[in-house]
Amino acid sequence: MPGWFWLKGLVVELDGRDASKAREVEVPAGVYKLLLGGRGLAVYAWLQLAARLGEPPEPLSPSNPLVIAAGGLVGSPLSTASKTTFAARSPQTGLMGRSVAGGRIGWEIRRLGYDFLAVTGSLEEPGVLVLDRDGMRVESAHDLWGLRIGEARAKLSGKYKGYADAIIGPAGENLSAIAMIDANGRQAGRNGLGAVMGSKRLKAILVKGSKSPLPVSPSDARRIARELNKKTHEHQASKALVEYGTPRMLEYTNIALGVIPSLNWKRSTLSWCRDPKAAHDSLSKFAPRLRVSRNPCIGCGRPCSQVIEARGVRVDGPEYETVYGLGTDVGICDVEDVAYLNHLADELGFDTISVGATIAWAIHAGEEGILEGAPRWGDVEAIARLMEDMAYRRGELGSLLADGTKRAVEKLGRGGELAIHVKGMEPPAYDARGLKGMALGYAVSSRGADHLTSGAYAVEIPGRLWRFRDVDRLEYRGKGVLVKDLEDLMAFYDATGICKFSRATLLPENVAPLWSAVTGIEASPGDLLVAGERIVNLERLANLWMSLNPLRDDDLPDRLKKEPISDGPSKGEVVDEEKFKAMRSEYYVARGWSLEGVPTAATLTRLDLWDLLPEPIKRLPATRP
Repeated sequence: MPGWFWLKGLVVELDGRDASKAREVEVPAGVYKLLLGGRGLAVYAWLQLAARLGEPPEPLSPSNPLVIAAGGLVGSPLSTASKTTFAARSPQTGLMGRSVAGGRIGWEIRRLGYDFLAVTGSLEEPGVLVLDRDGMRVESAHDLWGLRIGEARAKLSGKYKGYADAIIGPAGENLSAIAMIDANGRQAGRNGLGAVMGSKRLKAILVKGSKSPLPVSPSDARRIARELNKKTHEHQASKALVEYGTPRMLEYTNIALGVIPSLNWKRSTLSWCRDPKAAHDSLSKFAPRLRVSRNPCIGCGRPCSQVIEARGVRVDGPEYETVYGLGTDVGICDVEDVAYLNHLADELGFDTISVGATIAWAIHAGEEGILEGAPRWGDVEAIARLMEDMAYRRGELGSLLADGTKRAVEKLGRGGELAIHVKGMEPPAYDARGLKGMALGYAVSSRGADHLTSGAYAVEIPGRLWRFRDVDRLEYRGKGVLVKDLEDLMAFYDATGICKFSRATLLPENVAPLWSAVTGIEASPGDLLVAGERIVNLERLANLWMSLNPLRDDDLPDRLKKEPISDGPSKGEVVDEEKFKAMRSEYYVARGWSLEGVPTAATLTRLDLWDLLPEPIKRLPATRP
């Protein structure tokens, strides 16, 4: 087997006061050929560890493994190959949870001599897990517990210079199901994995390695990467990202198409703002005016981050999704107010999409007389206070909202008709009523309503990408095949660690030679895409093990089917129920699944997945070969 991968992972079992049990586990060489790394390796490792229990671990139980795995090309000469996957059973959805971030920790785990790190068990008292060339230890976090992320990082960095970190804030400590993990200032935001760390009483994980895996064919790897990097850095899409960051997307979602969700999805443009043009310019074009520095992901030579100063805080962002979550969705039209809330959410340890959408639901419910004590639209200070209450589970309203919209509705016993979520996860900043492929992508995504599992918006908004041409965003037919193919492509990115913002230039067609040169594993473009397909199927099997009911759960909120978009270029659009079901069936058929959404034996055999599956997964009610 080539030398780029170590063929092993490290499993740390927290036992009371320390990490008294740690063991290396072998990874069969074929796993890297079939799943590539990153997301694929993380889900595989989680399943192998969890399956030993015989039944799925509860999300906040000590036995729920938290797995961290760098993408297979992280550390290679390829610019934008920076992403690490965090995976565990999600406290937000109860399903296979994952989040991908551009922090350094995955690469430092590789430099320590392992392809992944898994943490199980829990501590009696708050602790920090430290891994370096001197070994592994747990140190007390009594002086860190309760601190915001920036405060905790400042204390840790003074003692642990040069270490990569993964840190949680008060939201994670208090087991909020919408808490994130901060990795050196890059957020693994979705699916509530910060609460998984909190349930283990881990304030932080610190890693510093000393080994440097080298490409198997260094000269070929450098040559191919040099050509790809030039292509990526010089592309017009990259130049726009570097100049304005992701909020430039508002040019399309607000002005051109009218699909920027606002006011808990009551509106889909910025026409409700006092001065819509000024609001648009503030939220989309702020970077040149407010930027003070950049904070690129590890190994990225095309930094799209926009570190700005506003309202007395310095924050990396706001990204487009945060402009929605803590901006348009809660009734805020000024980017400086969004930045203020963005900084607070980052410090408290919240996913900015879910925390904003949950508060938006609460404001809407208050407006309708369903909920008492909620803020008003656009009341920045009241929203900030509520966010703090949620992080500390303080007061009746803060406690109600701490675990996201779905749980709030369940606890309150009303307000579900206003709620926007899929499988328990709040959606991102694309109104799926005006983007039919995104509607399907939200419904079938393994981790809940999500734009990055399929990335269908990246095709539907411009009408073309990769192998797709002349795509009509309002057409239902053909979207099952489109979403299937895009999910496979996005899984390829997550597995290799390549940033999805490089989708205009880095594709399996030109990455395959680099993959072979770096890893020594010969792979065609088709091999890389099939690896993505395997990953999607593996996640579906994991979710079926965790009691996913596809025909019930692969669905959309009623509001998207019954309440038309009220304004703008997409006015009047809904997701037609019957056409949606036909689109979903088309997706199942394209995947080689049954019409009930279950992978068939023939598909699992075609994908060579049987040998990767632990026994509890093999016993799922799919037809055996």
